[in-house]
Amino acid sequence: MDKQVDDIAHMLIRLHEKGANLVIITGRSMALKGQGNLQDFENMNGIPIYRLYTNGQDMFLFPGKAFKKVLQIAHDFKPDCIFCAQELNMRLALLIKKKLNIPIVLLVEDAGKISSGESYSSYKVKSALRIFGIPTGSKFWDWLCKESDILITCSPRDQRNLTELSRFNKPVYHVPWPSYIPINLDLSSEREKGRGIYIGSLYPFKNTQEFEKTLPLILEKTKTKQFVVVGTGTTVPIIKQLEQKYGKAICHIDRLPRNEALKLIASSYYAYSPVKLGGWGFIGDCWSMKTPIVMTHNDDYVVNEENALVSEDFDDLIKNINRLYDDAETMKKLGTNGYKEYEKRKADVVGDRMFDIFKNYAR
Repeated sequence: MDKQVDDIAHMLIRLHEKGANLVIITGRSMALKGQGNLQDFENMNGIPIYRLYTNGQDMFLFPGKAFKKVLQIAHDFKPDCIFCAQELNMRLALLIKKKLNIPIVLLVEDAGKISSGESYSSYKVKSALRIFGIPTGSKFWDWLCKESDILITCSPRDQRNLTELSRFNKPVYHVPWPSYIPINLDLSSEREKGRGIYIGSLYPFKNTQEFEKTLPLILEKTKTKQFVVVGTGTTVPIIKQLEQKYGKAICHIDRLPRNEALKLIASSYYAYSPVKLGGWGFIGDCWSMKTPIVMTHNDDYVVNEENALVSEDFDDLIKNINRLYDDAETMKKLGTNGYKEYEKRKADVVGDRMFDIFKNYAR
């Protein structure tokens, strides 16, 4: 939780501005947002953040480790409810609920994937859940609904299935993943016509190993002179190998402050995402900067030919990138329509929606 890198932080700031009092309990690790740790305590625009755990895994496996301090904070704060962001934090949320007898509002990124059993399907994760007596597969969603009082999903696919996702008569709402542009961000009016960009985590579950095949094709078969990859993860060695082969035509940056990342997106000619599931933050940032985005997969978040170009295969990816160079109208349309999508997902808009959910529930 850091407003320099997390869009969700700005949604919480908006909640606070609307009159919701918040205290955040989280971990110190930057996790997928970068390397290193954040400070143990921070006042974020009037919201106290206590980073009592090492990381998310620590919160899931050992919620009792810092629970004495958590309970002390909770007793002093006297909360009306527990806002549990991310389903694996439910073990800690349930410990708090047991002591304070207050409801849990659970926020998940993708309820549909959890309810179908597609999420947390690995043997390692299933074994960990079973150790703690938590059902696995599709029954995990049943358990989450049973233990929560309200559920909120960010997945665009879930909008059509909220009634079907409900279990035990628990209400399920949808809010989009928030996006945020800092006020007075100084952006370049010019784009580097030869530059493509990707910003995000570099892990197999993000499908970034695809870069090994696609980046050489992009450099050799399009007008792209340089492709910039910003992020950390286990597939970084692939990018480093490509750097050795192509020199400055491939540029890898471990991490950037959010403002600098947005400036880089704004000054790039196009963006490319290989991500199969999620990756909404990067898509939202591209939309906010009116930077056209090409993709090899669609998580039902974009509309092909309207606010992104979704490719059928690698050959089609190359055709779509070349199309951006050759077709000014497509370039303009994607930028305009993308920005309209961003306006629906501004952190303030999402924060207002979240506030309404809490307000209506409080009644």
